[in-house]
Formats: sequence, structure tokens, C-alpha cells
Amino acid sequence: MGDRLRGRSVAGRVAAVLVSGMLLFTAACSSGGGEIAGAPGGGDGAGAYTQMRPGDAEPTEQDTEVLEALPASVQEYYEGFWNSTRLGPNPYADYEAPEGPWKICYADSFQGNTWRIEGLEVAQGLVEDLASQGLAEGEMTVTNADNDATLMANQVNSLVQQGCDLILAMQPPSIGVCQAFDQALAAGVLTVVMQSGTECTSVIHSDFGAFAAAKVTADWLVDQIESSGGSGNVVMCNGIPGVATAEARQLAARLAFEDAGLNVDEITGEWDSAVIKSQMVNYLSTHPGEIAGVWDGGVCNVPVNEALSQAGRDAVPVTGFEGPCNAMAQWESTGAESISLSAGAGQGVVEAMKVALRMLSGQKPVVNTLLYPPQVITADNFDEYYDPAMTLNSVCSAQPVGGESVPDSYYDDLFEGGDPAPKLAPVLTTLPIE
Repeated sequence: MGDRLRGRSVAGRVAAVLVSGMLLFTAACSSGGGEIAGAPGGGDGAGAYTQMRPGDAEPTEQDTEVLEALPASVQEYYEGFWNSTRLGPNPYADYEAPEGPWKICYADSFQGNTWRIEGLEVAQGLVEDLASQGLAEGEMTVTNADNDATLMANQVNSLVQQGCDLILAMQPPSIGVCQAFDQALAAGVLTVVMQSGTECTSVIHSDFGAFAAAKVTADWLVDQIESSGGSGNVVMCNGIPGVATAEARQLAARLAFEDAGLNVDEITGEWDSAVIKSQMVNYLSTHPGEIAGVWDGGVCNVPVNEALSQAGRDAVPVTGFEGPCNAMAQWESTGAESISLSAGAGQGVVEAMKVALRMLSGQKPVVNTLLYPPQVITADNFDEYYDPAMTLNSVCSAQPVGGESVPDSYYDDLFEGGDPAPKLAPVLTTLPIE
């Protein structure tokens, strides 16, 4: 394989791997649940995409070959990618970017929590700044599907008809919207899906590597338990069952604990603080034995610690995940060391917009999915992320140092050609602590 790929561009290497792996399929609609389908306009190897297999520990030969064809500088952040996304050629290989000012639109699957609200506010701030530079048209058009896949598909179709040049799609469902994305691609509308993997192959995905990030927090917990001589079971506080990113995080953690020889119990918190606390209280009442530590799959840190305190249990190491401000305040007040990530919705929007602006400037991504590492918050750099205004009632997220998860240069190896992209305003550094 290496000899045949030598001398090709990264995009050419990925396409060659996919074709040689016998995953070249005829272009077809990708809206069917779980079926492998092609992306119209995808160029060489258009229908060749890996399968998304949440909860699968082992890569296929195809997964391994595609991973090894990626630039060496990013490969570690794609670890376990098949759990949360499909990887393949750029479906926008034939895309011709329109000249600005661009009409930028925002399709959200849900606007019912503060995490989503932060993402929308950041997107609006970025568009306002681009408009001030003459690069975007007025106010951003926004839709909210309220967790209804059919409604979201209809809203995406409407945004295409309204003349959007760019649609930023926040966490669409894995299936049910793909046909609308297919039609957006056919109409020459750029769609970037943020903070989620889908079965759809006619969009560009922007997200942090969920598997790789979760492995970082799980490895930290293993180190804490081993260095302190802790005993008992590890409790995994999981997210929503069936959600690809949740499954990817959980698998990475589970493997880390199994490798360390630790026993694991699991609760399902559904990324809801009230549910998490209730589940943890119930667990503690039925499991009187020792707990070595608790792994957080998302927003678990504060309610888990509240449950431990309510049950009169000793404090144990508890990880964090997306860096909520209330967990940062708790960390500061108790002095109990933890680990977390700067992975709020706002930073996800910033990274997605950076990808989109490169494409609107004529640059071509070498693959359909652009994964990046979130910044890791530890005791050593805690003060760089903590703000004294954070309280246990805060609903914000700790923002990345420098206002972005990764520098612009991170993406250089993932794009080819085109003009330099416009620079974004540092909107994350001005978000209020609420």
C-alpha cells in the first residue's frame, strides 16, 4: 500500500486507500439509516466512506489504512474515530466557493440548554464581526428543530431555498437529515456539522476527537487511583445511550479501566444534572462498598460530588469533561484535584467556522471529517481557565486559552490549495461568566 501511495497528495492517498479497500460505491442518497452511501459531487472515490460503529473497540483493516493515510500531525486525534464519525473523501471536491459577502445560516437541532445557547451566541458574534468586514450579510438566519429530525430536514431545505451560502448545523441526529444535506450539496451550499458525527456523507464534519479526549481523562483517573493506592470500583457516569459521541467516550474510558485491571460499574446520567444526581444516589444506596473514583462522560462532576456528600461518603477522585464553570468553582473551593477539557459549544462553533472560512476561501479539505484536540485543564494550568466570578450556580463553560482550541496552523496539513482564510474575532475571550 505504501508504495502505491507514495508521492500523492493527502486527499489522493485517502481516496486511493478507500478505493483499494473495496469501499467504492455508486453515488446514492445517504438518508437511509446506517446504510453506506455515496456523496454526490465527491470526486474520486466519492462513495467510499468508513462505517460508523459506536462501541466497537477494534478498527477494521479499512479504518487502520485510512487513519494511516492521514497527515501524521493529526493521526493521534483520530484515534477510535469509527465510533463517532465516518471518514472518507471530501464530498465538496467539486465545490466552487461563492464570493462574499456570504449569507451564513445556523440550523440547531435543539436550543433547550445553556450549552446550546452559548454556541448560538458565539456564532452570532462571529457573523456580526464578519459582516463588519464586509464578508457576511447582515444577521444570521437561525432555525431550531426542537429535537425533531423531520423538522430539521425541512428547515435545512428552507435555508437552501433562502440562499444560504453556509449552513452551520449543530448536533443533528445521526440519521433523518441526510437527504436534506444531499440536496444542499447538490445546490452548492456548504454545510458544516458541528460537535457530532452522523451517517451523512454529504457534509463536512468538525468536532474534537471524542474517543481520544475521553482516553485522556480516563488515563488520569487510573493514575490517581494507582498512585494513591485507592480501592473499590470505578463508576462510569455515562451520557445518552445510542448517541455516537457518548458511546465513543464510554468505550475509551472502559478500555482504559479494563487495561488497568479495575472493576467498573456504570450509571446513565443522560447529560442531565438532576438525572445524574438521582442515579448516583441510587447507586450509592445499593453499593455500600468502596469507590475508587468516578469518570465523567459529561456534566457529571458536580452532581456526582453532591451525591457523595449527601450519602456521607468519602471524597474520591472525580474527573470532569466539558469544563463547566460550576465544576471549576467546585474544584477551586474544595481543592480536590480533577481534570477537565475546554469543550463548550462556543469553541466548537469557532473551530467549525475556521473550517468553513477556509473552504469559502477556496481551500479543499483532504477528508470529510476535521477532528481536533480540545485543551486539557489540569491542576498545573487550572488558573489559566478559572475565573473568580465562577460559582456553583454558573451555567457557562471554561473557555480555551487564546480563544480557540487549536491554532489556525493545526489545519494546514488537512487542507490543500486556495487563498488564506479571514481571521476570526476572539469572541470566546469576551463571553460573560454567568
